Amino acid sequence: MTPRLRLVLALLLPIAAGGLQWLLWEDWIKPYVWFLFFPVAFFSAWLGGLAGGIGSTLISALLVWYVFIPPPLSFTLPSSAAFPIVVFIGMGCLFSWFHEKLLRALSSSEGRFEATFEQAAVGIALVALDGRFLRVNHRLSTIVGYAPEELMARTFHDITHPDDLDANLTYVRRALAGEIDTFTMEKRYFRKDGSIVWVNLTVSLARKASGAPDYFIAVIENISDRKLAERRFRQLFEQAPVALATSDRDGNLLLINDAFIDLFGYHIEEIPTIADWRTRVLPDAGQHTAPERDWSSKWPAEQPAELVEQSVLCRDGSRKTVLLSRLRLADEMMLAATDISQRKAAETRLRERNAELERFDRASIDRELQMIVLKRQVNEMARELGREPPYDLSFADTLPP
Repeated sequence: MTPRLRLVLALLLPIAAGGLQWLLWEDWIKPYVWFLFFPVAFFSAWLGGLAGGIGSTLISALLVWYVFIPPPLSFTLPSSAAFPIVVFIGMGCLFSWFHEKLLRALSSSEGRFEATFEQAAVGIALVALDGRFLRVNHRLSTIVGYAPEELMARTFHDITHPDDLDANLTYVRRALAGEIDTFTMEKRYFRKDGSIVWVNLTVSLARKASGAPDYFIAVIENISDRKLAERRFRQLFEQAPVALATSDRDGNLLLINDAFIDLFGYHIEEIPTIADWRTRVLPDAGQHTAPERDWSSKWPAEQPAELVEQSVLCRDGSRKTVLLSRLRLADEMMLAATDISQRKAAETRLRERNAELERFDRASIDRELQMIVLKRQVNEMARELGREPPYDLSFADTLPP
């Protein structure tokens, strides 16, 4: 209804009330001259606002004065009738002012709601109990690719991925049964072009004044980018050549990759916590101190990854040397283990070869020195016999005899 039409109806109300009161005047209403006009003043203010209320009040006052206050059909005003007219006009103006304030407050509230609803950075929908979209905002239309009128011709069942629909409906049934007031879940929608979009859905149930369910309020956030990043991280995590495991703040293992299983021989069901893993692979008490056993004590706000070389006991009973490091990732801790057993074995073999070479070098030098001494003796004997020394030992003149 347009504001102009509401104003016209507000101004016509006192005329209609005057006609009705004239018909019922002699048998039912007389002498209560204001009987129908106080309700008219109130409803005219509600219908037409300040202008409609005041206009209707003044018309009502004139009608009562002219038609119903003795002498009838005359503007002669007895002194006793002046005060009721003033009171009526005052009350009508008060009704009008009060309703105008209410209308402005309501309009302002509705304006803020409209701005919040339409300009929100997340999708918002009002959903009927049977799943029909009653109202959707622009952001939700953008997320799923449907125009608002197209969405409101559908139900959430129509655009929900089949693998997520049962879980969604279970939450809905629990909400309608009064078991929960709100619920949150991650689910997939089919966009208009057939592609899939991941969303984080938060739903609350609005109720009537009687407490009966009325409709659902749904807030939908597009999390496709986050899901893509998680999928890529999971692929990198699973395919990494390094043994990796993640845990929560309490030390409960969340994920381990195949390289972790290959290295230590344990599945996550066998080592559900970091403490269980330590107990099995680091059985020697001296390998970790009490603070290291408490995973939460190693939860710094910011700390670079630390590297620790450890000898670990694997499930098959073999010993391996690994390089352990851990790094905090948001609310999770990542443990990385690199098998350096072959490198350590190669280093050991290299040290052994170097030691052998040093022993050989020392033995070779000793033999050379002994040969030089023998050659000197031969040269001395040759000189004593008056012969030329057979060996040139000028290079060894600096050596001690």
